[in-house]
Amino acid sequence: MRLGLCGVDGPIATGLREQLAELELGLSSLSVFSLAPIEEGASVRFEGRTVPVMALSDLDFSELDLLVMLEPHPEMAELADNANAMGCHVIDASMAPAGGRWVVPELMLDERVDYPVYWALPYAALSALAPVLEGLLAGNELLTVDALICESASAYGDKGTRQLAAETARLLNGQGIEGDGPQLAFNLLPDSLENAEVMEQGLQDLLGVRLSACRLDRAQMPLFYGQATHLTATLAQPLMLDSCIAAWRESGIHVFESKEGFSTVALAEDDRIHLGGLQPGRSDDHTLRAWIIADNIRKGAVVNITRLIEILIKSSI
Repeated sequence: MRLGLCGVDGPIATGLREQLAELELGLSSLSVFSLAPIEEGASVRFEGRTVPVMALSDLDFSELDLLVMLEPHPEMAELADNANAMGCHVIDASMAPAGGRWVVPELMLDERVDYPVYWALPYAALSALAPVLEGLLAGNELLTVDALICESASAYGDKGTRQLAAETARLLNGQGIEGDGPQLAFNLLPDSLENAEVMEQGLQDLLGVRLSACRLDRAQMPLFYGQATHLTATLAQPLMLDSCIAAWRESGIHVFESKEGFSTVALAEDDRIHLGGLQPGRSDDHTLRAWIIADNIRKGAVVNITRLIEILIKSSI
């Protein structure tokens, strides 16, 4: 497979190149592009060799089998149409609300792809939430979903983690916070989710269901990496928790039966979806409350991209 990556810097771009090198997928070529102006001689390292960085405007889609967009493109739909017309797959991994069919690898492992696709990674929290909800659907009907997404500074990219680091250092040294924006360090910021209606509809599309109520909300947490979501779901039939746990484990979700080790910090190096704090409704056996932890950089982006690449490679064999 001839792979192109549009995006050079940041934890997702560097983490993806490292993951691809570790997996040894047998890529026939790797090309790296950037939307930003390129300095002369710009390059990245991949599998021990130097790969030059080129302008995306110089891309010839006939020379690629797959283009992964790590940077948001102002005309993403047109770019994807042009690529697909030349037989090139496109994965929009910028998580910007543009277009493309939202996909989560855990929900499509058996899918065969015999045509050029335009896929998009959904908002990172939905990539972890959707497989958990899928485990509730076996033999039951999902009625409502209410989720509070607790985001870390990495949800805002390098800028967010740098801001949190600088504010933390200043506050620990007895100094004030600079700037007019909201304080991230040692603070909790309840907030509404941008594009909430799009996210709520997209979640239902991923699952192939229509819910009587779907509510997603957000809070900013003073963490560098990781993401935690508190889920409350109601079902048409009584919850069969043992069956759900078996379904989750079969799909690769890590289910915690105790509180020990269940935290965003403790699980930062683990690429799985983690599920804990399971509480069937105290007075309603149709309700489940739970916490979901998944690294928004590693699991939400890097791991999901590589799994989609594997699906496309298997489809071409």
